[in-house]
Amino acid sequence: MKNLSVSVEPYTSFFDDASDDNFATTVETIVDGSGGSTRYKSIDNLQGLILGTSLVILIIVTNLISLGAFAVEKRLRTYNNYFIINLALSDLVLGILQIVGVIHTFTGYFPGSPEFCKVYLGLRYSMFSVSVVGVVIICIDRHRATYDPINHYMTKSKRKAVILNILPWVISFSFWMFYTTVWDFIVDSNSTKSCLASFARYPVANMFQTALTFFLPLAVISVLYLRIYIKIKETVGGRSINKQFGEHGGGEMSKSTSLTTVSSDLSSSGTVEMKESSAQVKTNGDTSGKGGKVEADSNRPATANRESTNEMQKATRTLSYIVFSFAITWLPNSIIYFLYAIDPELIAYEKLPRDLKQFFVWVQYANSFFNPICYLVSQPLFRKTIVNMLCRPRRYC
Repeated sequence: MKNLSVSVEPYTSFFDDASDDNFATTVETIVDGSGGSTRYKSIDNLQGLILGTSLVILIIVTNLISLGAFAVEKRLRTYNNYFIINLALSDLVLGILQIVGVIHTFTGYFPGSPEFCKVYLGLRYSMFSVSVVGVVIICIDRHRATYDPINHYMTKSKRKAVILNILPWVISFSFWMFYTTVWDFIVDSNSTKSCLASFARYPVANMFQTALTFFLPLAVISVLYLRIYIKIKETVGGRSINKQFGEHGGGEMSKSTSLTTVSSDLSSSGTVEMKESSAQVKTNGDTSGKGGKVEADSNRPATANRESTNEMQKATRTLSYIVFSFAITWLPNSIIYFLYAIDPELIAYEKLPRDLKQFFVWVQYANSFFNPICYLVSQPLFRKTIVNMLCRPRRYC
């Protein structure tokens, strides 16, 4: 297995190439497309500064706008969207932390002391994990909402959403601060030049890091999402059959199934609103007699079911975009690092163009920018609120 510390490993810099020398010296080289070694060129630094700054600004601005939309529009602060707020917050912090990476890219060395480097690495890995674990929590919650809808809706509240959103932060910081920062302080490594984590020297530790950061969450997300998709497909198919049966049944009796739905919106007191459609049983005979028509009236409008269905569709659609964005942006870079740790020949690493490897790194970072786009595309109210914030800001003053 290969020691990853001699690979092109983008730790804090967008274009940083780490080598064993970086743990003890200030010599830093990069591997060009032909396999030769050269020092950072001015054009590389300028390119890193422009692209890095642009991406960081996009990440920070889009997530700030997302959080602003949730702050000014109360209707967006639903139970389901509390998870989105948490994801936007973690992506915002990631964008802010990456400012250090932009400086590192431009200057060619980490702008801080060894102690700051060790703490920074722990924060950075922790925030990546918060974002990923946050997606896993969303999948778990949506899976329960799909397979156990009544109990899920009866027990959900703002308090529960806050607790579930705290979990990714506690889990991520508890593990990654120990795995990176504490480990670095114990072994007292010196990697100020490129700010490398100590585990970068060990192939098994690198594979474990990649598997825990991406492949394990991806496996959990994939299984849950597939089960959600299958259940929704079965439900939609069943409703279609029931509709056809009701249209062509005729005869002496036709039965319309009562459907109880629970709005995913929370009341101002944090309780769950129940919306129940009217249940009807029609029989031949006098509709005014005991043996005739029995109807359970409801004060709720007839569109209550539709509104609840729309809310569920929005939540599922948002989850779909987030999951696909996560998989697409993280997969190439994670595969490269994981296979390289085993054997560079598995992916012909030395033959991969440097620009291509850099592109995959950029795409992974850009996931924090794509997430707000997912919210924008999947939720009309979110989209409308942002348009109003940008075009008519005085409305919210």
